[in-house]
Amino acid sequence: MLTSFLRAWVSAGLSHYPHENVTPVRLTNVIAFLVSLISIMQLPAAIVFWPEEGQRQFAISVSVIVALVCVPLLNRRAHYLSAKLMLVSVYLIDLVLTTWVWQLDLHIHFFYLLAIVCLPFLFVPSETWCKWLFTLVFAGLFVLSEGYYQVYLPNNYSVAQQSFKLSSAALLVLATLLCSFHIQKNVTKSWQKVAFERKRSEQLLLNILPNSIAQRLKSSKGLIADYFAQASILFADIQDFTPLCKKHSPQQLVRILNEVFCEFDELSVKYGLEKIKTSGDGYMAAGGLPKANSQHAASCCYCALDMLDAFNRISLKYNLKTGLRIGIGCGEVVAGIIGKNKFSYDMWGEAVNLASRMESQGAENRVQTTQSTYELTKALFDYEARGQVNVKGIGPVTTYWLKGPKSP
Repeated sequence: MLTSFLRAWVSAGLSHYPHENVTPVRLTNVIAFLVSLISIMQLPAAIVFWPEEGQRQFAISVSVIVALVCVPLLNRRAHYLSAKLMLVSVYLIDLVLTTWVWQLDLHIHFFYLLAIVCLPFLFVPSETWCKWLFTLVFAGLFVLSEGYYQVYLPNNYSVAQQSFKLSSAALLVLATLLCSFHIQKNVTKSWQKVAFERKRSEQLLLNILPNSIAQRLKSSKGLIADYFAQASILFADIQDFTPLCKKHSPQQLVRILNEVFCEFDELSVKYGLEKIKTSGDGYMAAGGLPKANSQHAASCCYCALDMLDAFNRISLKYNLKTGLRIGIGCGEVVAGIIGKNKFSYDMWGEAVNLASRMESQGAENRVQTTQSTYELTKALFDYEARGQVNVKGIGPVTTYWLKGPKSP
């Protein structure tokens, strides 16, 4: 019960915090709880040993605790700046009233300096003005309290000793301010570094997974697998790739493949396809996922034709004596992420296998499509019937050669 209460108090407002680093919110909740706890712990001794002042302190402490309960509530409602202002203001008022009630040099005013050290951790860079405003207020209150104790309260110090104590207090405030500035500088750098690294990590994740899948992966650890009633799959493969390996060094070959696949990546983005993966000299992309799209088949066809043109240009550039085979298939698929380590977005289903066979049993510099792809795009493209092809594991399948877009 107590553990659940503490966890709820400390984590209040974290889920909706707009900034990259949630430390200020968590620290605000933690300090509010600690101040409330200290207020409760000091009451018994105060009431027992100083009954009159203890009763006044009891009223102050109860008011402080009630006010600090509002801090996590404000954070939960996403009023983050209000929660910080509430915490710091209540803390300040508590110290001022406690000092006034006791009329003794109990060194309570040193808690002002503690606040100066903690302020840089509470306020984000956009709230720096709040941080420095309260810093100056706390510093001024410390000096005034020290002067009040020396001048108005009875003591045995000489004027020289009092002056020395005041100057020491001023130097202590100055040192605390310098520490606060240094802490603020380093905290800001740390937050900026964390934000940069987080953004970089998310960018790397988006280069591996679709945006919607990446967001789901960050928020859920369960299985991610979606069914699509209609999607298009494109496979592209360089024909006679093995002989190329003998004619070029590994470095040259990788450079050529990188140029080819970079061109294919740009074309996939242009036509709204999702790059699934590369395997050796093979390239796989899909249309109609992870968000359904009625133009998935046409997009794959346009992309395939441009891929042939791009590969032909690169072949002429490097004098490659080979061509590109492309296969396109349409149908129902399941797409998602499986496994725990080195995961990737992938697809499964008979339509995927059939599209792969369209590529492997295709011809150089031609695009072979299934019957379903033909039916979906025959109004937009010219086709040449190839007839039936005996596909391994499936049987006879009617296929078509994609020739190009229809003339206007």
